[in-house]
Formats: sequence, C-alpha cells, structure tokens
Amino acid sequence: MDTVLLAQDSNLRELTNSLQQLPELAEVAVSWSNLGGIPSIFLHLSLDSKSDWINGIFYNSRYAIFTIHSDMKLEQISRHCSLPKHRKCKIDSIQAITDKVHKWAASVPV
Repeated sequence: MDTVLLAQDSNLRELTNSLQQLPELAEVAVSWSNLGGIPSIFLHLSLDSKSDWINGIFYNSRYAIFTIHSDMKLEQISRHCSLPKHRKCKIDSIQAITDKVHKWAASVPV
C-alpha cells in the first residue's frame, strides 16, 4: 500500500472507522493534502471528548497529530505536552496504523 492508495476515499473512511473503534480515542479526524502532487494523510486524535475541550479548542485537549507521507512512515508532528512521544515508524496497512496508534494511546497514563 502507498499513500496514493491510502488517500482514496474508501480507504480514508476505513481508517477513520478503525480508529474510532479504539476505546482510548474520544475524537478522531482523518484528512489528506495533495500539496505538490504528493498525498499526505493527517490524523487528528484527541483522548478527551469535544465537550471537555477548554473553550471548545482542539489544542486545549490531550491531542496528537500524526502524518503519513509518501515514504509510508507514521510520524507524530504535534502533541499535548503531557502525552508521550511516538517514534516515527514504517507502516504497510490500515491495520498497522491502527495498531501503532492503539499502542501509543494505551501507553498514556490515566
């Protein structure tokens, strides 16, 4: 699988649905950008429900933003200061993305 295939609507819906199944994640948004002709996928994840966000702002929650570029590596590009870091890792399927995000979210202290 490559980012062109992953950026297709049906695959983005499948990725969104699989991430929404994770009990640790309260809010999930998956988007993509085709800047420069190379698609990149962005995962905006929050461990807090939208009603708990201070002033309704995503960045005031326990959030993390992940990206997948053409090299098919999952990389955390932003996070709340209280959340653990995630090392860049190679992924090859939607299930691998879900597994890596689940492992990261499960490591967050309660």
